[in-house]
Amino acid sequence: MTTLDSSRQENSHRFPQFLPDGRHFLYYARSTQPESSAIYVGSLDQPQAKRIISVNANVAYAPPGYLLFPREGTLMAQAFDVASLELTGAPFRVAEQVGYFRLSNEAYFSVSDTGVLVYQSGGTARTQLVWVDRSGKQLGSPGPPGDYLSLALSPDEKRVAIERFDALTGTPDIWLLDLARGISSRFTSDPAYDDYPVWSPDGSRIVFASNRDGAWNLYQKLSSGAGSEEALLKSSDQKRPNDWSLDGRFILYQQLSPDTQWDLWVLPLFGDRQPIPFLQTKFNEQRGVFSPDARWIAYESDDSGSFQVCVRSFPPSGGKSQISSEGGRWPRLRRDGKELFYLAANGKLMAVEVKANASGFEFSVPKPLFEAHTVTRLFASYAVTADGQRFLLNTPVEESAAAPITVVLNWAAEVKR
Repeated sequence: MTTLDSSRQENSHRFPQFLPDGRHFLYYARSTQPESSAIYVGSLDQPQAKRIISVNANVAYAPPGYLLFPREGTLMAQAFDVASLELTGAPFRVAEQVGYFRLSNEAYFSVSDTGVLVYQSGGTARTQLVWVDRSGKQLGSPGPPGDYLSLALSPDEKRVAIERFDALTGTPDIWLLDLARGISSRFTSDPAYDDYPVWSPDGSRIVFASNRDGAWNLYQKLSSGAGSEEALLKSSDQKRPNDWSLDGRFILYQQLSPDTQWDLWVLPLFGDRQPIPFLQTKFNEQRGVFSPDARWIAYESDDSGSFQVCVRSFPPSGGKSQISSEGGRWPRLRRDGKELFYLAANGKLMAVEVKANASGFEFSVPKPLFEAHTVTRLFASYAVTADGQRFLLNTPVEESAAAPITVVLNWAAEVKR
């Protein structure tokens, strides 16, 4: 029903809602250029869409004729003529401090045809980095709270590369946090999305994904911050870096295919540097990590109906070994290769003793370490030290989790008072 407009660098269409005639519908077009993100009216009868208003979030139609939309934390309303498909009059305030999730560009509100409005208060979702030991005991919080997503601990464990939303652009950039001093510095500044940082094994470079040219491609930059970003791998397919082998020879990344969903690929950093497919099936294979000797790759797959952590040899030969049994995401390996960690479906951080060599991969029964209160399973929300004794978690800030929900039975009447 809709088609992405490459001239506006659109990357998704979201939050569709039919208008009363049942033929026209509202939707949000998200662009890598925040100023190009807007609400449109589409039609079942013709492909041409009409731009309604520049909003970087979801909107809702409310009888007898209003559009509700967020703007800088305030829920606004404006009269909307469903016959001409035009906004009329001036926008006015409905509610203050409405919550907003930057990851999906979704404000926390909904309105019914009978005039009931519900919204969750609070600002943008905020998180805090927290050090914990193997029992889950907190050891400290490096740096202030922020809008953090993916994180990656440097090989020397002195810095963390973290994906952080920019309040001005509404898109994430990568920042570097000095763990000893708690001081952060900007690493990327492109107005597009820069995310999923991965360190080189010597800590001198960081590879990351960016959609600054449309599709998410792989870029790298010196971790000192000197110089500019260098395109490492570009194509029309969406890509995310996963890991960098300790010998520095390979970058493991996931790539999205319309036929096989997320697949795992390997980019050699020697020779002709042509990407090599590692695992392609009709299921999702993603978020892989190399073993220290680069003979094995642990990853997550949903071929069993739910995501589980699995291991295969590299280069691929033979079958897989399934590590988790009750759900598993985001595998991580200790630097000496003797232990594997992952997040279980119940939120527990699990540990598995492993023995890997050229001839086989042996592993123990997974054991829970502690309840990992990470902010999301969609991003790399934890890291483990080389000795496996400490974990850096990206956790929700306590007051954000307790944000109240307000119900207004007749929002239009309340506004008129």
